[in-house]
Amino acid sequence: MNSPGNNRRSFLKKTALAAAALVAGNLRGTPLQQLEFTEEDKIILPPRLKAGNTIALTAPAGAIFNADSIHKATLAFEGQGFRVLHGETLKQQFGYLAGTDEFRAAEINKFFADKNVNAIIAMRGGWGCARLFNHLDFNVIAQNPKIICGFSDITSLLLAIYKKTGLITFHGPVGNSTLEGFTMENFLRIVKEGEALKMIQPATDPLKIIVKGKATGKLFGGNLSVWNSIIGSGYLPDISGALLFFEETEEEPYQVDRLLTQLELNGTLSAAAGIIFGKCTKCEAEEPEKSFTIEDVFQQKFGKLNIPVVSGFNFGHVKDKFTFPVGMKAVLDTGDSSVQLLKACVV
Repeated sequence: MNSPGNNRRSFLKKTALAAAALVAGNLRGTPLQQLEFTEEDKIILPPRLKAGNTIALTAPAGAIFNADSIHKATLAFEGQGFRVLHGETLKQQFGYLAGTDEFRAAEINKFFADKNVNAIIAMRGGWGCARLFNHLDFNVIAQNPKIICGFSDITSLLLAIYKKTGLITFHGPVGNSTLEGFTMENFLRIVKEGEALKMIQPATDPLKIIVKGKATGKLFGGNLSVWNSIIGSGYLPDISGALLFFEETEEEPYQVDRLLTQLELNGTLSAAAGIIFGKCTKCEAEEPEKSFTIEDVFQQKFGKLNIPVVSGFNFGHVKDKFTFPVGMKAVLDTGDSSVQLLKACVV
């Protein structure tokens, strides 16, 4: 497997060859043979976690009001053989944020630049990651690839980093997740063991198959409302032919309907190769007799799509969660309720 450095050298070499071909073609007065640059050229795989490595805990969005959650996360990761570094944002409060935008972004930049930090994990979501974009040093991030993980509001940070650098990011646990059993095992199988994991929804918690089928594409997604909040910003990747994964919490059916209608109208749903919906937690209508159910909304929005669609997959705002690598190719198969990664996501 190519190292991150090899990927970058390959991309630069192709760029140089293309420039040479452009000049040569102009000098000869003949039609130019354009080289194709695919997104694969820019993908950077972070180094895998190893025993004794350092995990930095940071708060890129909401303030941490429960210090006990920091202690629990520290014990959980130390119990797996890692060192844990606490970011200064864990102690900050600026309204509902963990410090000013500049302060939180500076900590992300610092942790990427720090050669002693091997992974960055957000303590929680909340709101605030999109406010960091203008303050992040994407060159530093690209030159110092490492694992970064979280979910909920961290969705936008993961997508922005992938979009601007090609670094594979990880939609998985945050520090205040239940960091044991299912969640920790599946996280480590991907980022430490380097497995091209086949994630199979437990038979005790079966998926709802909305449209049967099998599809291959890059995994892009996260929290639905956070995704929608950065549409048009320039920080979303090209989702043509992608496997989109979405989840939501504390939104009524009509609100989920509104979010999905936006994706329907802007062509996102029709551009996808498949859709993996997680669980909508606490998404019941306040007045059920006056509302559709979430299942009704899914059927209306997804039922006529000519692509495989499932709901109920374990990721996001649930206790037991899979880790989805953002930007990696995978196969969705409704036949065995699985998402199969096609290769390792770390080097």
